[in-house]
Amino acid sequence: GLLLSPGAEFAFVLYGEAVAKGLFGAALAQEMFLVVALSMALTPFLAEFGGKVGKLLEKKDVRSLAPRKSDTTTTSIKDHVIIAGFGRVGQLIAQMLSEELIPFVALDTDAGRVQGGKANDLPVYFGDAGSPAVLHSIGADRARAVVVAMDTSGANYRTVYALHKHFPHVKIFCRAEDIAAGIMLEKAGATAVVPETLEPSLQLGAAVLSVLNRPDSEVQDIIKNFRKNHVKELSMLSSLSGSSLGYGVKKDDPVPEEALN
Repeated sequence: GLLLSPGAEFAFVLYGEAVAKGLFGAALAQEMFLVVALSMALTPFLAEFGGKVGKLLEKKDVRSLAPRKSDTTTTSIKDHVIIAGFGRVGQLIAQMLSEELIPFVALDTDAGRVQGGKANDLPVYFGDAGSPAVLHSIGADRARAVVVAMDTSGANYRTVYALHKHFPHVKIFCRAEDIAAGIMLEKAGATAVVPETLEPSLQLGAAVLSVLNRPDSEVQDIIKNFRKNHVKELSMLSSLSGSSLGYGVKKDDPVPEEALN
């Protein structure tokens, strides 16, 4: 709004034409020229001031979306699931938990996602999931599990590290962009990591096989065997990297027999 208030060069042309047509005098035109020139000179300062005001208003609006001590949803909840990241993956998990009547609390740093969740009466709050204080405010010390599904590997790593350090009893399930990111996440303390491309790829593959007129039972067997082989590969990788990458298979635990058959 502040950037719409200054005048522009066209005003000089317009006022000059108005004087030539006798609509108002030259003295008034000179005053109006001065006002336009001053408003144009102030434009950069108005832009900077407007940006600062906008940030203050945005910060105040965001604070209303953060968890509060007076909120009984976060102060009394226990044995719940925390969803760190309310994007597409987080929203699907929230829907599944809601349908099963499993209590959960979600965090995100995108105010639009948080507002969208609240519009649907979901316990979604604005906050940094990598902050121990924020995690404590939503009952991480009383939670059963945490799903870490944020948009960047860095944010996921910070969250897993903070959870493992300050709330070691909580099971941490995390998505990873790739194998390398998954190894880092498990070393940071994740209970189980699933590469984000695996399951969607299996579902797409199943859809393609169905279109090719493969029987449903055969499609299920193909997908099941592919998943088993993938877990086998991850277990072999874990023996080399010192990680337990994939579906919660621990380094010192034997690989499930069905994953090797």
